Amino acid sequence: MISVAGIDLAAGRGITEVAVLSAEALEARPAFQSHLHQAVATDDEIIALLCSMPLAVIAVDAPLTLPASVRAALAGDPPPAMERVYTRAAERDPVWGRLGVRPLPVSFLGGLTFRAVVLAARLRVTLPEVPLIEVFPTATLRWLRQGAERATPYVRPTPNVKKTTPAARHEARAVLAHYIDRLPAGEEPLGADLLDAVAAAYMGLLFLRGDSIAVGDPAEGQIIVPRVTG
Repeated sequence: MISVAGIDLAAGRGITEVAVLSAEALEARPAFQSHLHQAVATDDEIIALLCSMPLAVIAVDAPLTLPASVRAALAGDPPPAMERVYTRAAERDPVWGRLGVRPLPVSFLGGLTFRAVVLAARLRVTLPEVPLIEVFPTATLRWLRQGAERATPYVRPTPNVKKTTPAARHEARAVLAHYIDRLPAGEEPLGADLLDAVAAAYMGLLFLRGDSIAVGDPAEGQIIVPRVTG
């Protein structure tokens, strides 16, 4: 059994969603493990939950590193020669044009970035054998939507609506259900944060399968996205 965890990390004291997917084999269709799903608040709770199960990868929806210029300044080193010092190469990569979405820069995310950097450091010490990757669920969902659209009809998205609206959440759940078994269903749509956590976990599975690429500078920090062409 292969299990992967997806984390939609909240800033500050917000609620963090942790979703776990399991599959009998790497290429097998995964299932959502509802009994392992938790909404937690503190870093200690997140770490305790992740330590309670065997995991093949942990995928986090939050920036896990700082821009090279900021890291150099904090270390007292000469800053690298670059124009855009408050973004990472991963956020400027041309792949976002092909996916049709773009992540927010770490400078905009502020407190979330700080929390994620500290949590990542703790996880690497606590679970050193488990790969820890940064993901962007919005891009993963966009890629998965294209595959679902080619294969079978699904709930169509309403243009220009926030992902927190019921229509967008129903649509995201329908897309994920095309690839994942046992997702809860009902008239009340799943929460946007839980859906992002599920998409993050599925990206972790794509990473293990080799169906992903890493964008950005390895020395600065990379974002793992689905393998795209064009």
